[in-house]
Amino acid sequence: MKGLLTKLKIHVKNYNFLFVLLFFISACTGPKLVLDTNKVSFNEVLDQVQRQNNKIETFTGQCRISVDSEEFSGHFFADIYYVKNDSLLLSVTGPFGIKAGTLFLGKERFIFYNQMTNKFYNGTIQDFEDKKFFQFPLQLRDLVNIFLGRDDLPSMKIKNYTIDDGTFYIQAQNGNDGYQIWVDNNTGHIQKITGTTGERVSFTREYGFFIKSNGLYFPKQIQMIKPEEKQGVSIFYENLSINDEIDRGKFIIQISDRAEQINYFRE
Repeated sequence: MKGLLTKLKIHVKNYNFLFVLLFFISACTGPKLVLDTNKVSFNEVLDQVQRQNNKIETFTGQCRISVDSEEFSGHFFADIYYVKNDSLLLSVTGPFGIKAGTLFLGKERFIFYNQMTNKFYNGTIQDFEDKKFFQFPLQLRDLVNIFLGRDDLPSMKIKNYTIDDGTFYIQAQNGNDGYQIWVDNNTGHIQKITGTTGERVSFTREYGFFIKSNGLYFPKQIQMIKPEEKQGVSIFYENLSINDEIDRGKFIIQISDRAEQINYFRE
């Protein structure tokens, strides 16, 4: 931007015009959440990321999902409805508009209606937290976070922290687990995070095509890869809204009278 200002050989007598010109040029850089690493610690950068996540009170989205694993490869469509600290509903449709199933998470209750097998599973969140659904290579704990574009990060010890062209790079360690995190200074959101255990890469998550909804940035494209397991999930939101009112009727699940009910309890 400094080079641009050097090339602009403009003789300005009107200082108001000069002020407007400089304001316009500075606006091209976009909003800055922080200034530099000398003034902001890496913990403050991650706190900013967490604050952005915590501002999501409700979320509605329609997305396309691609799954690639050794067990299954295919495409889905999904509707997502989320109310913070209360409910999440994920309604999934397969190819040709075939209903695949509906997943509901309440504060404690868990419901999974598999429309392909016409089976209805009922239990508590704890009963299902290690299970996988819809052929997604995601456990319940991963599934919620990836659709909401967020990361639950543990306490970490800093190893390296730099800023380059508006992106913060954080390298950290938690025991035997290492993390490389790239945070965009304009959106306040993680662009990419890679986790390692020892020498192996355990996962990579990337976020892109950010849009703004009610003042908050959210990635339209989300991707998670687990290279050792040869598993990948990509999500692309075609529509989304943040912090708009959601009709509570969206959380009602229509279940066939002939569906087999299975009450699942952890042994």
